[in-house]
Amino acid sequence: MRPSANAVTLGSVHEPIRLFLASPALAIRRALARALDAEAEIEVVGEARSSSQALARVPAVRPQVVVAGAHLREPDAAAMCRQLVAGMPDLKVLFIGVNAGQELVASLIRAGAAGVVPHTIDEAELVEAIRTAAAGRLVMSKDTLTDLLRAERAAAATDPLANLTSLERELFAFVGEGLTNSEIAERMHLSPGTVRNYVSRLLRKLHVERRAQVVALAARRDVEQAAPSANRTMP
Repeated sequence: MRPSANAVTLGSVHEPIRLFLASPALAIRRALARALDAEAEIEVVGEARSSSQALARVPAVRPQVVVAGAHLREPDAAAMCRQLVAGMPDLKVLFIGVNAGQELVASLIRAGAAGVVPHTIDEAELVEAIRTAAAGRLVMSKDTLTDLLRAERAAAATDPLANLTSLERELFAFVGEGLTNSEIAERMHLSPGTVRNYVSRLLRKLHVERRAQVVALAARRDVEQAAPSANRTMP
């Protein structure tokens, strides 16, 4: 098979997409590994039967894309995704979901997933989804994306922090305190460069342009949360 135009090219050498698989179903995982590794533009570099095993193995083999089951446990798929992306910001995590509902899909996307595809996807479509994820584009059906955007807008209308992950809420609190990227990096045990990227993403999700706006938003939330207790009368 000729290498796709989406494969990474170094001079005249086409580098395949480095892929890692995570699924508790051994037969499915091995079948996927054989089928995908046979593609000239994909190289399967590792497998895991659980999310905890994936967290231990992925950093060692440095894949570009992880394809995982959406119903992993201990930690769950969203937590696994969040931890992987926190340690490897360029990693793309693509989930295969069996009857994945809107709430699960939303939690995975908030955790930084590159997309969610149905378990009924055929091999050619999965290969295309992996290419799309590796290229940095979201993998999702139009209907699912429309539903998620509608839900996200409704949530944002009531609470600007509703769409933030737990990591982003922690980051919001630190930025709201007026801490610098270096100070936040020390608190969160991350590199200043990673914090800078996270802060930029946080600003986009909050639809603001400057850190000062985050500080103002944090101060306003503090006042709003303090108001009910201040207005409460003693019996």
